[in-house]
Amino acid sequence: MSRTQRRRSTRWLISLVVVLVLLALGAVAAFWRYPIATLVAQERWALRRAGFERASVAAQAGPVTYFRAGSGPLVVLIHGANDTAGSWSRVAGGLAARHRVVVPDLPGHGASAPASGPLAVGDLLGGLEAVLLAEAGGQPAALVGNSLGGFLGLVLATRHADLVARVVLVNGAALREEHPEAAALLLPRTREEARKAFAAILAPSAAPVPGFVLDDLVRRAPRSPLARLMAAPAATVDAHALEGRLASLGVPVALIWGEADRILPPDYARRVQAAIPGSRLTMLPDCGHVPQRECPGPLAAALDVALAAAPTPGERR
Repeated sequence: MSRTQRRRSTRWLISLVVVLVLLALGAVAAFWRYPIATLVAQERWALRRAGFERASVAAQAGPVTYFRAGSGPLVVLIHGANDTAGSWSRVAGGLAARHRVVVPDLPGHGASAPASGPLAVGDLLGGLEAVLLAEAGGQPAALVGNSLGGFLGLVLATRHADLVARVVLVNGAALREEHPEAAALLLPRTREEARKAFAAILAPSAAPVPGFVLDDLVRRAPRSPLARLMAAPAATVDAHALEGRLASLGVPVALIWGEADRILPPDYARRVQAAIPGSRLTMLPDCGHVPQRECPGPLAAALDVALAAAPTPGERR
């Protein structure tokens, strides 16, 4: 190699190192300024690395984005308020080895429309219905819902028994009047309120949440999907209340619960179980409100059992 060629090669290597350093610094700066958005992007990329392809379907509030992979019985993973499909990235890949797995962004969340403006429970249900109709292929699906996603799964089971084979509540909401303070807790206005929100969501053994993450949660709260849902008229929420209807669901229901959850604590889970005849409750030790992030291994094992369980007497088979 000539001296000129060596110089060119050296300059190319130096340029490459500079670019890589700048990219690394940019990534650090983005995480420091927008840590929650950075986490969301990483989780969505993890779904793609696990073999999930991105798709979309038209719905009443606009296009709904979702991810799909695998083959076999259909399982739909439904995230909670202010979350996205990526929250399931730690368990979705394992499920896709034995099931056809669909993971939507709820309307108004992630990449699903509407990106701004009012958001009603009916919009979320309409988006899920559109995904089910697009992906079910004539076979009912198992709906696995975390937090608000559990509530939506139960409502769909009351409205479309032909589309739902079973519902699995993963720290899932059901009895609205039992947790009136939960939504307000998740819309913090100060760093201290954000700290309390994370303390309610995470198990006590979890690492302390850095201040810059708390500040990011405060910044995002006023325009978050949950804030848009809270702004909807009360009548639009009341129309979907499940009180008095859980005993007649007619589909198998399992409850899987992080026992350290202080948003919907274990006593709440037991009340829901008592309201649904034949339902099963599995507790996950040292796990909080979002088990798919905090303890994906134990959750995956519990999901395998719940999805394979035969209906108890009185449930639809």
